[in-house]
This record gives sequence, structure tokens and C-alpha cells, in this order.
Amino acid sequence: VFLASTIALRWSAMAGPPNALLFGTGEYVTGFTGQGGSQSDKTFGVVGLVHFDLRRRGKVGSRIGLCGTNGDKFPQIREHFAKNLTFTNLPNIDFEGYPKAGRNSEAYKDALKEFQAGDICSVFTPDDTHFDIAMEAIGAGLHTMVTKPIVKTLEEHKKMVALAREKGVLLQIEVHKRFDPIYNDARSRIQNLGDFNYFVSYMSQPKFQLETFKAWAGISSDISYYLNSHHIDFHVWAMEGIAVPVRVTAMASTGVAKEILGRECEDTITLNVEWENKKTGNKGTAVYTASWVASKSDVHSQQRFFCLMEKAEVTADQCHRGYTVAEDGVGFASHNPLYIRNKPDSKGRYVGQAGYGYVSFEKFVDAAQQIRDGAAKPEDFDDELPTGAATLKVTAILEAGRRALDEKKAIKICYDADGAPDHLEAEV
Repeated sequence: VFLASTIALRWSAMAGPPNALLFGTGEYVTGFTGQGGSQSDKTFGVVGLVHFDLRRRGKVGSRIGLCGTNGDKFPQIREHFAKNLTFTNLPNIDFEGYPKAGRNSEAYKDALKEFQAGDICSVFTPDDTHFDIAMEAIGAGLHTMVTKPIVKTLEEHKKMVALAREKGVLLQIEVHKRFDPIYNDARSRIQNLGDFNYFVSYMSQPKFQLETFKAWAGISSDISYYLNSHHIDFHVWAMEGIAVPVRVTAMASTGVAKEILGRECEDTITLNVEWENKKTGNKGTAVYTASWVASKSDVHSQQRFFCLMEKAEVTADQCHRGYTVAEDGVGFASHNPLYIRNKPDSKGRYVGQAGYGYVSFEKFVDAAQQIRDGAAKPEDFDDELPTGAATLKVTAILEAGRRALDEKKAIKICYDADGAPDHLEAEV
């Protein structure tokens, strides 16, 4: 009680909105890649644009920092922003760059010294760097959002949750599917449809993305961590209070990525997960598949699921929303402005605030502000947002899947007395 009161008093003494430090300068943050502007559906980037607009709206402080490992990229990024972020209501796209010049793989440590406890940060860097950067940020007292997967092992995930609890800061994963109005509605319905029986999901990206990911694909992470994490999080969230994952096996397809990258790398990974219903002990099964060797099509990323419950079937196709455009020089495409909208209104204004890619960050910023104001504690959001504490099962499934592939064994998820994932065990 004393600790909680002390934390609340500390946050309540803070005036104004938090400044923001954005770790990562790649496609999802800036829309800029090593080959220039992104060729995906994220030409403008997401994280940087959203934070510039949140600053305009007074939800983020005057200072926004971008931190990567190569300071020499920032002139190109600034040029990219100036060329593309031309919205009439977004005149300020300034940011502080770290490192100032040259290469520095630990620039995040220097950047954190320029911000203070109670500020916010986001981590959109290669998967194997999440733990070190996030732990440093949490240790410095910053409310921290990490892209999926938050980390690659359950042990590291638990350490992050423990440190965030000790420091009294919010730790959240950026999994925007939760804020898609259709997925969100589907989750609410699934919660009241009896025992879980069967779930299958598929998510892909076109093989040309491997050129963007060539520095890390198949080295520091894989396609399951990168894309299966989305639907695994959704399914874990939908199963709250209903069922728990208990056993994982995995399979992979190979050949295409190896040809493109010139090294071993899985094309497509499928995780098969056995679930156990809490009330009845009945079994359910889930199949999560992700690929990054799809052909270019009408959407950048195929993404859909089917869920069979005791009392109903629920199906959602997130990339096909009944809205298509066939344009000369561009071709035929299915658009989803429910995710991100970069087309301005009739007055040239940015109007993407309702997109679930935007809402995901705004929810995090609003929660951090409530904690700063002393109106809430980080744990108050465990049943509302994808916090570190609420997503342990997601990491358990992902790590078990990787281990199942590597060890060619089924991996069991073991729980502690409170029902939280504790450790993984390989079946003999």
C-alpha cells in the first residue's frame, strides 16, 4: 500500500503530457526502409505519424525522440517525412534523433538519459533487442510499449513484468487487432458461447518483404514470432476465463525464403496448440499459421480466423472489408481504412484517429496519463489492455512453438498456483 501510494504521489506531481521516445527507425515507425520509402501499406509509417498527431492533440509532450543505431539515416528520414507527411493540420513533424551521427548499437542508453520517469516510449526494433531496450526503459521509469512479440522467451517476459511492477510503470504490447471494431466485437461474442472447441488462423506477407527483413529474418526471429503473435494474442484474449493452452507442437515449410536470402529460413510456420477448458476439462485445438512467402495480391497481408465454440461459429477476414479500388497504374486492391487512413480529408487534414492502428497507441498514452495523474495504477489496466502481465500465455505459446520446431518434440506449458504460465517442459 505504501509503495502504491508513493508511486501515485510521484506521478501526480507531473504536469502536462508525457514526452515520447520511439525506439526503432524502420518501416513501421517511419515508413522508410533501406531501399527508400516502404512499398507496403505503411508508406507513411505508423508510429511516428501517430505520435506527431498525438502531440498536436496535446496528448504527447513537445519532445519526440527517434532512436535507432545509425544516426546518418536521419537526414533521409526527415526528407521522407517532409515529402509524405504534408497534412495541413500537422505542421510539426520535428523530432530528436539518437544517435546524433554514426553508428551506435547502444544509443538507446544515451537517449533514455534525455528523458525522465513518467515519459512514454515504444520499442519497434528487431525481436532479439526488445528485452535489453525495454528493461533499460522500464528501469528508468518510462511507461513502455513493445511491439509483438514482446520478447521471445517466457523467462524474459516474466522479468519484464516483475520490473514494471517494481517501478510502477505501464508495460504494454502493441497488438492492434484488439482494437479493430470487428475483432473486438467477435471477442465479446466468443466470451459468451460456452466451451472452446477449435480455432484456425492464417496471416501472411508477400515475399518481397523479405528484402526489407533480410537483416534479421531467420536469424534473430522467425515468421511465427512476427505474424502468428497477432492471432495468438487475439485468441488468448478471447479465451480469458474459458480455456488455457497446455501443449504445443509445430511444423514448418522451407525453400522460398532460403532462395531469396541465401541462408536457412522457414517460409511458413504452423503451431498446433492443445487447449483445456477451465470449467469442464474438455479439450480444444488451435492451429496458427504464418508465412512471409506469399505472392503479391490485392492486400499486403492476408489475415483471417475461424473459431468454433460450443454454441456458435465465428469467422472474420480482417483484410477484406468489402471495399476495393481498381486504379490505373496501381491495379486492384482491397483497402482497410479501419486500420490506418492516410488519405486526407477535403481540407488536406490528417483524419486517421479512428483507425485501430492509431487507437492502440492512444489507449496506451491515455493509460499512462492516468497513472501520471495518480488516477490509476498500472495493474488497473490488466483486464482492459494487452499489458505485460495479461499476455504471458502468448509468449509461452510462441516460445513453445519455436522449441517444438528446434527440438522436434511437443512442449508443455506449466502453470503456477495462481494460474499464470510458469515454465515450459519438453515431453520425453
